[in-house]
Amino acid sequence: MGRIALAAHLAAKDFGHDWRIVLCQVLGLTAVLAPLLVLFGMRFGLIDTLAQRLIEDPRNREIVPAGSSRFDAAFFRDLAGREGVAFIVPATRSIAASFTRLRKQDGGSRPLSGVALLPSGPGDPLLAGNAPPAGDAVVLGRRLADSLGAAVGDRLTAEITRQRDGRIEAQRLALAVAGVTDAPIAPADALLAPLDLLTATEDWRDGFAVGDRGWAGAPPPAMDRVFARFRLYADSIYDIAAIEAWLKERGVEVRTASADIAQMQLLDRNLGIAFWLIAGCGALGYLVSLAASLRGHVERKRRDLAMLRLIGLPTRSLVAFPVVQAVLIAVLGVVLAGLVFQGAAVALNTIFAGSLQPGERICRLLLVHFGIAAAATILAALLSASWGGLLAARIQPSEGLRDV
Repeated sequence: MGRIALAAHLAAKDFGHDWRIVLCQVLGLTAVLAPLLVLFGMRFGLIDTLAQRLIEDPRNREIVPAGSSRFDAAFFRDLAGREGVAFIVPATRSIAASFTRLRKQDGGSRPLSGVALLPSGPGDPLLAGNAPPAGDAVVLGRRLADSLGAAVGDRLTAEITRQRDGRIEAQRLALAVAGVTDAPIAPADALLAPLDLLTATEDWRDGFAVGDRGWAGAPPPAMDRVFARFRLYADSIYDIAAIEAWLKERGVEVRTASADIAQMQLLDRNLGIAFWLIAGCGALGYLVSLAASLRGHVERKRRDLAMLRLIGLPTRSLVAFPVVQAVLIAVLGVVLAGLVFQGAAVALNTIFAGSLQPGERICRLLLVHFGIAAAATILAALLSASWGGLLAARIQPSEGLRDV
């Protein structure tokens, strides 16, 4: 081991002595590696940005029933127990899930008509940090809050109407604004309400009495409740396909953002193929170039290496010469390529800053990516050094005697 260390030390000294040649080799490696890092950084940054936008926007994780049906408690229990389901809540018929009029109690802006009600509960992505509505508390969408001139803590008056026996009947509700969400609610002029408020509204409009609210009507039917619709969100965009397939097996047609998700995945796959083709061609070219350079270096130092064999260095010590020099070239090339990448990444992210959201970058790499690039480069350098090492191993001590 001591002789190998001595050979490595001599190789490093020789490396510094031929610094001009070394500089050319390091710059050659940088010229190959830096563009590959930039290309992979753009692929990773672009795909990561698109994926994060898809994931963070709850609309892309929403699974919307295509029409009305009859969903019972067993259906919702089975669906809630499925892997990948982040939020599920039953919903009443669209025609019943609305207020005829809604306004602030203290006046202010004009009353709004046909305000939609969306059932909500714990885990609803549209709450965006607000507490789930309960009782007569509701969470307003930002657009609805601005239209009403309402803020958290304000009181609202809602009115629902029905026609029974040729008469128009109305009920008024006093609501409290428990929160305002900036999440993308659809429709925009909608609010999030507890499910029991929607069921009470639906029952009363169907002509039934709602005892806990004191609303008169016919006795409700003695049967298990079924719902016409639901609100469903997946944990991730990658869980949508499995949940959609499960629903279709049960005859439930749904609408999802699967087309956008598939397009992003196709882009990721195509960019990956393009990157590995370019990376493979570049790496192969540099591998051959470095191997030829190291072999040529051994040829130039053949007499010196023979003299080292003559004074007692074993074969494995001579092999260390091209190996050590290849590793040094690889390390310096990786460092320089990393600096070039950082400069290019800053420039690209600055150029595209206008189309990026806060925290997004069009070109970025993780520390693990740099580690993989460095390991692959060093491995390729060692592979290139094997040709020069084989030549060094064949050098005989007798070749040094010719110059004695």
